[in-house]
Amino acid sequence: MSKKSPLLYEVNEKAPLIVVAVMGIQHVLLIYSEISLLPVIIGNRAGAPLEHILFASAAAGIASGIATLLQVLRLGFFGAGYALFMGTSAAYMAGCVEAVKAGGFPLLAALSILVAPIEMIMAYFLRFLRHIITPAVGGTIILLVVVSLVPVSMQEWMGHQNQPLYGSRENFLIGLSAMLILLALSLFGNKPLRLWCPLIGMAGGLLVSWLLGIMDFEKIFSHPWIGAFPGSWPGIATDFNMEHLPLFAVMAVLTVINGVQAIGNSMAVQKVSHREERQIDYQVIQGTMYGDALGNVVTGALGTAPNETYAENIAAMKVTGATSRAIGIFGAILLILLPFCPKISMAVVQLPTQIFGGFLMGLAAMMFPAGLELVFSHGITHRSGMLVGISLCIGIIAESGQFFPNVFPLSVNVLLKSGVAAGGMAAIFLSVLFRLTELKGYSARLPAGLSNLRLLAQRVEEAGKEMDISEDRITKLQLACEEIVMHVSQSEDGAEKERSLFLHISEHDEDIRVEIIFGEHLDDLKNVEIPDNLLQAEPSDLDQLGLALFHNIVTDFHQAVISGKTYIWFKLA
Repeated sequence: MSKKSPLLYEVNEKAPLIVVAVMGIQHVLLIYSEISLLPVIIGNRAGAPLEHILFASAAAGIASGIATLLQVLRLGFFGAGYALFMGTSAAYMAGCVEAVKAGGFPLLAALSILVAPIEMIMAYFLRFLRHIITPAVGGTIILLVVVSLVPVSMQEWMGHQNQPLYGSRENFLIGLSAMLILLALSLFGNKPLRLWCPLIGMAGGLLVSWLLGIMDFEKIFSHPWIGAFPGSWPGIATDFNMEHLPLFAVMAVLTVINGVQAIGNSMAVQKVSHREERQIDYQVIQGTMYGDALGNVVTGALGTAPNETYAENIAAMKVTGATSRAIGIFGAILLILLPFCPKISMAVVQLPTQIFGGFLMGLAAMMFPAGLELVFSHGITHRSGMLVGISLCIGIIAESGQFFPNVFPLSVNVLLKSGVAAGGMAAIFLSVLFRLTELKGYSARLPAGLSNLRLLAQRVEEAGKEMDISEDRITKLQLACEEIVMHVSQSEDGAEKERSLFLHISEHDEDIRVEIIFGEHLDDLKNVEIPDNLLQAEPSDLDQLGLALFHNIVTDFHQAVISGKTYIWFKLA
């Protein structure tokens, strides 16, 4: 039987206003600290003017709200059509810091706008990327983000070297309290506490800093609740030249990585937003990526750091059982309004950096299992294991900043100092290399119909003999391929439909991999419902028995509809 989720409100269902308001506020409180804090960390580390830091922190809320609204409403090709929240991206941090150091927030704004089309291109060619952006690549990138966050968090935790309390016991206690509260609630707290653990952790660090006499609340209290927008707009740099190309390369790689993250989060939000289990809609994924790219154009125009899709809100929706689109709309509007509260903006800016350090260290620790889970989700082969290992080694070396400075020119140093960029490029390059070797298998284009099953069996047998596959495995391949064709060749009235298919069979790491492409949208082959009583079953129900046999023969089954075509790929069990 199909699996059902205990959702209270599906994505397209109307929820009571009180539920919409409470859930929307909770979603915003869950992420607003990260949205507004990251531009402050970037600005402080790069030595940006205070008025630009204040503006970037407040503008991040507006940009996140606009981008979230775009995702929820889905305007044309842009947006997911789900309650997918957007916010300032931690993955971009290393590149943002270097960009602000080189040309301030104006240069960061220009780079954000210039690299945005890259994710749009990724979305357009998504059908080709599904074999490149594998779980191993996605998990490796998450682990690389962790690698890049650890040194940043330690520097913020210890304090800046020009400060009198640098490396002091006070700084250690403040950061430790924030980190331990965050991790303790994440590990041992109930579900509501887990949702609030970032805010509670920072509140704990704030309390310790106040007890130690470090936190000064006077500047916060002096600002009104409602007032003019803080700081001043930094503008957009127009003097982009060849010296900025390495920075562009770094931001381009990070944009690719951001696109990979958008793919994963788009899949996740689709899974949690429906009661009935359904196949992933790749057109929704494309809309998510288009919306993400347009959102980064908005961040550039507003002079703040780039956005990303937030996974923590997806987890919150899964826990609360409320995924209504109205909740996303309410939360987006709230994100847009909050920056016009100067008291909140100043409170964020005035928080001790030690709290940031503990917060980021805890965040890195919480992200690590997610990366490992994604890496191991489809098992580890020799190739995927080497991809993860090589990419992580390159990322760690890059973060050390000691990669043969006398060998490589200064123009590429920026790229080589970013662990996420260098390691992410390595992971994607290796994945492309592995894919190119897989294309050497057997390919054929042939008619798909019941009258052509013999021809299909012949083609599969030819592929098996070319690749020296055993007779037993050839027979299983024939059964699997024939079952797919038999299932899709029948219309509702029982008449045979005229179709054609593209067949590709390859062998790697002792796995037999099959891909079948149909030039139209087909029903989901994943959900198999076997009748309880075979003697009383209808003929249409008995057709499911063949699919049950098929799923017993194959493993790692996937089906996707992209740009009107159906892609089916699997491994032989």
